[in-house]
Amino acid sequence: YRRQRQMCIRDSLYAGFAGTRGGTGAREAGRLAIVRGKLKKYATMNIHSYSVAHEAIEALTRRMADRMLGSAGSFHVALSGGETAKRLFPFWSGPFADRLDWDRIRFYWVDERCVPPDDPQSNFGTAERLLFSLLTVPASHVHRIRGEQPPETEAERYTHLIGQELSGPDGIPRFDCVVLGVGEDMHTASIFSETSFLLTAEPGYRVSIHPRSAQMRITMTGSLILAARLLLVPMLGERKLATARHLAEKQNDRSPAGYLLSRAEQAELFVGA
Repeated sequence: YRRQRQMCIRDSLYAGFAGTRGGTGAREAGRLAIVRGKLKKYATMNIHSYSVAHEAIEALTRRMADRMLGSAGSFHVALSGGETAKRLFPFWSGPFADRLDWDRIRFYWVDERCVPPDDPQSNFGTAERLLFSLLTVPASHVHRIRGEQPPETEAERYTHLIGQELSGPDGIPRFDCVVLGVGEDMHTASIFSETSFLLTAEPGYRVSIHPRSAQMRITMTGSLILAARLLLVPMLGERKLATARHLAEKQNDRSPAGYLLSRAEQAELFVGA
C-alpha cells in the first residue's frame, strides 16, 4: 500500500512538473566571480569565499547575529538538514555557541524526510543530536515537521502552523532567516529539477519525492523561501566549490538553486573548503 501511495504521489508531482515546464527562467544577471577574501555583488546574491570551512561558518554565524541585533522579540529560523547540518551544527553547539542568543531563536525546517524523528535520516534528529540537546534548547522553541505522519496531512498542518506563527500584514509567512543547503545536483530544500513546479507553488509546504530513491519529503515551496528576510547558504567542503562556482557564473540557470538565489531579496553564500 505504501509503495502504491508513493507512486500516486510521484505521478501527481511529475504531472505538475510537466504542466509548468515552460515557465519563465531566472532574470538575467551579471557574471559573478568568486574572489577569495573579497565580496562581489550582482543583483541580490552575495558570495563570501574563505580558505577553510570554519571561517565560512564563523562569518555566516556573525551575519545571523548581526541580523538578530537589528530585530526584537523571537527570531524565526528555518534549518536545512543533510550534509550542511552535519558540518554546521557542531560549530554552533561548540566553538560558536556564545555567538547567538539561543533563547530568542525559534526553530523550523526547510524540509524533512518522511521518516520517524529517531530515524538516522531525520533532519530533526540530526539537529536534536548535534545542536538542541547540547545547547538545552527548550522543546517549545522547536517546531519540527512530523515526518512519521501521512505526508499530505503533515504538509497541510505545517503550512497552517507557520501561517499562525509568521504571517505578516500581507498574509504571507516570512522567516527572519532561512539556512538553505544546495546539493551538487543544484537541488535546494527538497525541490529537484523533476519537481521544479514547487518553485512557484503558493507559499507553504508541499509533498515532494526524491527522483532517484523515491523517498517522500515535505518541503518549503520556492515562493516561501523567497519571502524570507534573509537567506544564508553555507557551501562547505571541496565538493561544494564547483557548485558555488556554477551558481556564481550562471545566475540565469534554471536549476532550483539558481532560480531561487537569483531572485532572492537578500541571499548570501558562504563558501569554504
